Amino acid sequence: MKLSELATLLGAELIGQGDIEIRGASGIGEAGAGHITYVADERHLRDLERSRASAAIVPLGAQTLHLPVLRVKNPRLAFARMLDLLYKKPYAPAGTSGKAVIGRNVEVGKDITIHPYVVVADGAKIGNRVILYPGVYVGEGSIIGDDSVMYPNVTIRDGVVIGSRVIIHSGTVIGSDGFGFVTDSGKHHKIPQVGGVVIQDDVEIGANCTVDRATLGKTVIKQGTKIDNMVHVAHNVTIGAHCLLAAQVGIAGSCTLGDYVVLGGQVGVGDHVSIGDRVMVSGGTAVIKDTEPGQVLGGYYAMPHRDWLRVQAVLPKLPELKRQIAELERQVKELKQKGEKS
Repeated sequence: MKLSELATLLGAELIGQGDIEIRGASGIGEAGAGHITYVADERHLRDLERSRASAAIVPLGAQTLHLPVLRVKNPRLAFARMLDLLYKKPYAPAGTSGKAVIGRNVEVGKDITIHPYVVVADGAKIGNRVILYPGVYVGEGSIIGDDSVMYPNVTIRDGVVIGSRVIIHSGTVIGSDGFGFVTDSGKHHKIPQVGGVVIQDDVEIGANCTVDRATLGKTVIKQGTKIDNMVHVAHNVTIGAHCLLAAQVGIAGSCTLGDYVVLGGQVGVGDHVSIGDRVMVSGGTAVIKDTEPGQVLGGYYAMPHRDWLRVQAVLPKLPELKRQIAELERQVKELKQKGEKS
């Protein structure tokens, strides 16, 4: 589309020639003629000097450049919206494939797409404009809200409630049994997991994740939370609204995360731990105790991030510090021996 059209759709201030045809989007180094790129902040505006892009999205305060620009308050957000405009195909419902298996008393909404080899069990409810890709299984009595997308081989077990505009990527299992056992006389006896899972609106869950059903009650992921690939959410966990969980996070049973919590890759959270609103935890950290809101944590075990940085600075010096301490101990011992002789 024309650059001027993009400006209107993004609510951007157009500086320069507006009749340029935009055919795609690329990073600064890869962009060529007909492409638009972006710069997140003014510090990187000089990077545009080497770009062959036809136009760029830049911050509001950017000065006039050698190429046409769209000035916006949040360049990252504008670029994301522009990608949606340029690349997202309009939705065209395909109906239910004859190779899908639909159980009894299933409620199916309008304008749905159910691909071949999908299985929807008895009593399930599928909302309007839902897309179920091949290999999806929807368990008995489960509910999927409007405009949600389940990618290939997603498994939704019985009694799961999924809200509207939820995206779940391939290989993820929602509602698998929680890890509950009682050991008696040398044997592990399974505790029946009879609770459910509730995933609220606008949640996205990556590939090959597991969200376990509660032993009793519900495992809950609240509105707007985004979860990366290979994340495990154990039974009876509650994850607050608008959280971000990076890959390989593991959250043990009965934990509670507040709103806007950010967990870096491979963070582990011990069982029955509560993490306050807007806590940020750096990758690889083990959180084993309750955390007050607003903290930034890092390290193993978790500690205030600034303390952790000081610890990291000291670690490479430990061998030399050990040598110095040994030498000081030797000197002190010699002084004591001399004092005793005198």
